[in-house]
Amino acid sequence: MKVFLENVTLTQLPPNAPSVSEFYAYQNILITGGTGFMGKVLIEKLLRSCPKISAIYLLMRAKRDYTDEDRLNKIFNIPLFDRLKTENPEALSKVKIIKGDISEIKYGLSDVDMEFLINKINIVFHVAASVRFDNPLKEAILINTRGTRELLRIAKQMKNLKVFLHTSTTYCNIDKETDAIEEKIYKATTDWKTMIDAAENMDENTLNFLEKKILNKYPNTYTFAKNLAEEVVAEYCEDIPSVIFRPTVVVASQKEPIPGWVDNFNGPMGLVTGVLSGVLHTVYIDTKKNLDWVPVDIAIKGMITAAWYKALEKSDRNKCLVTNSSTTDFIQVSNAMLFEYGVATKGMADPYAQLLWYPFCFPTPHKYLFWFYVVMFHLIPSMFFSVLLKFSKQRLNLWKLYRRVFYTNMCLAPFTLNEWLFKNDNFKSLDAILKSEDKEEFSVNYSEVPTKEYFDIGQDGAARYLLKDKNFTKETLDKRLSNLKIKFYIHIVTVGIFIIGFLFVVNLFAQLKKF
Repeated sequence: MKVFLENVTLTQLPPNAPSVSEFYAYQNILITGGTGFMGKVLIEKLLRSCPKISAIYLLMRAKRDYTDEDRLNKIFNIPLFDRLKTENPEALSKVKIIKGDISEIKYGLSDVDMEFLINKINIVFHVAASVRFDNPLKEAILINTRGTRELLRIAKQMKNLKVFLHTSTTYCNIDKETDAIEEKIYKATTDWKTMIDAAENMDENTLNFLEKKILNKYPNTYTFAKNLAEEVVAEYCEDIPSVIFRPTVVVASQKEPIPGWVDNFNGPMGLVTGVLSGVLHTVYIDTKKNLDWVPVDIAIKGMITAAWYKALEKSDRNKCLVTNSSTTDFIQVSNAMLFEYGVATKGMADPYAQLLWYPFCFPTPHKYLFWFYVVMFHLIPSMFFSVLLKFSKQRLNLWKLYRRVFYTNMCLAPFTLNEWLFKNDNFKSLDAILKSEDKEEFSVNYSEVPTKEYFDIGQDGAARYLLKDKNFTKETLDKRLSNLKIKFYIHIVTVGIFIIGFLFVVNLFAQLKKF
């Protein structure tokens, strides 16, 4: 059996070093991006597993007609926080809002808030980012690159800062000619200062015109801007204990705080959910390639322990710790297995209650074949269904939905058609340096994540938390199987009618040709 960790790359902390929970006790923590998928899981885990935290401050843009209480209630009134509300409901009162905007200089902070951050914050988790792959280059740089610089400028003034963690992505260095992306900072191909200056001063149309040349080998503005942001961290971390945490594709939770928690359709489970609900019938993907993914609860534990370690270790204080939160060395899942486990196996045995059509899918790595499938299985049926939905007075705009699905597929193509190898010894070493009392709460050991069972967890989570399916229970299984059977018969009849109609037209054309 393969050993989880063969090479410990991080130096051991002294025996008297505090545990993770003890380290975070009585600390004031600043989190950007707290309303995002990873941000919310980070907040929940810190409050539940480090109950002595003084406070968590969320940097959020000001919104008219919404009080801080309204906005926090919106964050907390989701199933993710149900366990915390049961075990320690008072902990939620420790979360507070500081109004700021990461796209602005100095985050648009008031003088009072700026002074508070400088004097009171001990730990910073920079999770905020624009994760859209199709953002204009100007917007991506101002938010993801300049936004990181602005926070680091504030961090350098913080009088009691113990550690700064920047959330990046494993895919921000895929332009490099190397067999594997290592846990180190790679030299950016473009100067980040020049790009920030261009984003601030250059005409947006001119910048968009030059975008393809500027990106070079980068597939989108997101990965490009994130690469520049790493360079910013590298230059600013000389006197700040810093971590660059690079997660790969972040998927639903395995265990904590609830199995299968997910709140967005990004990533592989979004594809599976689209297929299982009978909406998605073709995907632009190479089924021979492997998919690198990490459950969100494992990634968050890695972030918390990486910040703990960097704040306490003494050997490389001025060197930024880089961790690749990747898992393909143990969780080896090809894109073909994604459809086999997620659709053919689990999807047929435990179908969704909400089915637009019988679930089937034709994945292909060939662009023109994909376009043909889109026309046949998405666009033409959407016209037919749009008429039916209009008569039934339902508001689902299938044409708009399929147009968005097509565009998303094309944006994701560089990742669904390729694969990369990521070195992750630093990430795995976080498990080896944990104190014994931290193992249960903060272990990042993913070697025992059961692949097939995880797809069951992921599908259940998608049904409950994405589709809000209240009928996805064991008690309704017979009814859901019956619905699937009906959709299957309708599918077979429709395909049969289409084939007969096609043959009729061909025969008619042949007859007319004789005359």
